[in-house]
Amino acid sequence: SGVDVAKIELVGSFAAQVANEYVGTDLPDAPMVFVEFHADHDIEAEIDFCRSVFADYNPVPFEMAADEEMAELWELRREMAFALEEYREDLRPLHPGDVTVPISEFPTIVRHAQREAEADDLPMACYGHAGDGNLHYDILVDPDDEEMVAAGEDVYTSVVEKAIDLGGTATGEHGVGLGKRQFMNREHGRESVAVMRSVKDALDPDGILNPGKVFPETFE
Repeated sequence: SGVDVAKIELVGSFAAQVANEYVGTDLPDAPMVFVEFHADHDIEAEIDFCRSVFADYNPVPFEMAADEEMAELWELRREMAFALEEYREDLRPLHPGDVTVPISEFPTIVRHAQREAEADDLPMACYGHAGDGNLHYDILVDPDDEEMVAAGEDVYTSVVEKAIDLGGTATGEHGVGLGKRQFMNREHGRESVAVMRSVKDALDPDGILNPGKVFPETFE
């Protein structure tokens, strides 16, 4: 009846490379999935079950870690955003990509993001919470290169729209704020957004609470 998995985290190849350089770790520059177990009963059986599931996909390799080594793995994951900021002086993350899809569609959105970035030869780090379908993707661009920035914006938008089309959401953790306003109608429909707006207007008739946030008509 399932296993007690506490965390399932994806770290893509480029993300692993960047984080290794920043943290000083020596993990493979290859796609990795970190799985952490919490249990007060027969945890070895649960690990063996997960190992058998992973075996269907020929992982290279399936390794166990505990205590100090496990802390090193999670440090690599925690430092990802800082690692991307420091990767190269001429490149900066465009936007913090944050979409969530049904878990069954997580491989689909990862593949889509990677294909879109590769098509425009853009460096992009994919990582995130695979256990709940939440993908973070950071596209690195030269802020002074208008064509590169435009291509990055197109990739960013494509991934958000694909996530919505897969039955997901434009934002898993970061919220709508300013950057996701243009996707609200696509995700929720104009009528639903109008209802949200009416509630906001009733509670905030003077528009002083987070002005310009969330609603698509304020997007420029």
